[in-house]
Amino acid sequence: MDQLKTIQNYPLLLENFGLAAMSDLFDDWVVYRNLEPVDRRLKGLKSARVQLGLNIEGIPRKLDDAYAQVALWIFEKAQALRRAEVNELLFIGDTLSGDGRAYQNLSALSALPSSCFIGSEKADQSPWQSKDAETGIFSANRWSALADWLALEKSCGLKMDKNTVVIVDMDKTTIGARGRNDRAIDSARLKGLYRTVGAVLGDNFDANLFESHYDRLNRSKYHHVTQDNQDYLAYMCLVLNNEAIDCVDLLESIDNRDIETFPQFVRYVETCIVGGERVSEAMRQAHTAVHTSVQAGDPTPFKSFRRQEFLATLEHMNNLDDDAPLAERLIREITITQEVRETSLWLRERGCLVICLSDKPDEASAPNHPSVRDKSPIHRAQTHAIGVSIADQLAGLG
Repeated sequence: MDQLKTIQNYPLLLENFGLAAMSDLFDDWVVYRNLEPVDRRLKGLKSARVQLGLNIEGIPRKLDDAYAQVALWIFEKAQALRRAEVNELLFIGDTLSGDGRAYQNLSALSALPSSCFIGSEKADQSPWQSKDAETGIFSANRWSALADWLALEKSCGLKMDKNTVVIVDMDKTTIGARGRNDRAIDSARLKGLYRTVGAVLGDNFDANLFESHYDRLNRSKYHHVTQDNQDYLAYMCLVLNNEAIDCVDLLESIDNRDIETFPQFVRYVETCIVGGERVSEAMRQAHTAVHTSVQAGDPTPFKSFRRQEFLATLEHMNNLDDDAPLAERLIREITITQEVRETSLWLRERGCLVICLSDKPDEASAPNHPSVRDKSPIHRAQTHAIGVSIADQLAGLG
């Protein structure tokens, strides 16, 4: 990577900019894991399968080639509604391995002028930013570097107008900025997970054992089974917390790669459930739901967990008083990233289509189950916007 600049002794002065909602930035231009847009004027994966002739099972994940095909198809349909074209792409995310690779797939498939910003705040380091000339990915350890990224790309000829599609990630980008506020997202997910497992196992739930298994399996070493999928990981930890199933044998089978995929894991558990007299009815029901979803190719099989994550996420938004200390808010409240907010609004003012493309499961994002129908979807929930204002820098770009 070519280093652009390093600024010494940069003060990170975060401010509270009051309440806002992600819908202020995206309206209903939001696409979750199932690739069916929230804005019902737009068709999604179900229609794309036919029109693109996709021969795939289930829902493609964010790094799959088919995901990029469907996403670009959705962008084209969205632009058609706006009487515009897709002539260039901008992407804003928080991980090189996830968002960066998804961007590269989109860029390669579209062959359009494009650029990507990857932010991850490291306030204890001197600010740095760099751009990889080969991939077009601009990385920075300050979210405020979004202004520098846009200035650079504008000087390189990107128009940033009505024919530009701006893809913005949700978790740990638009909300819960990585390196600043991401622990609040993790806390909400863990709260939802504990509620779900506690409801299944009751008094037999061993929180310490669960945490031990979660920490052990939440590593790249086990990605052949977990696929870095929180549904898979959560269900595996639930199973290992069930005293009616032999945890030692199961972990040995995973370590020895006798179990190499999550469907294999589920089939193994099926044999334990069928013959396990001491398995509770709640555990049987949880397993049946997961087993059925896996057989259907659903990448979000542990839906009861995701519904609890949805409720816990809402509970962590705008949950502190306006005058709460900033340090406390960043730990306990999921906040909107002010720099991403100002960037998105500036791009919208220029006529760009700003769309949120998230691998976040729909079940963890919207009230799509009778038990939660009275709740607001995540993207319309208000919470505080925290960050550093880059409005003046953006205004100076013209």
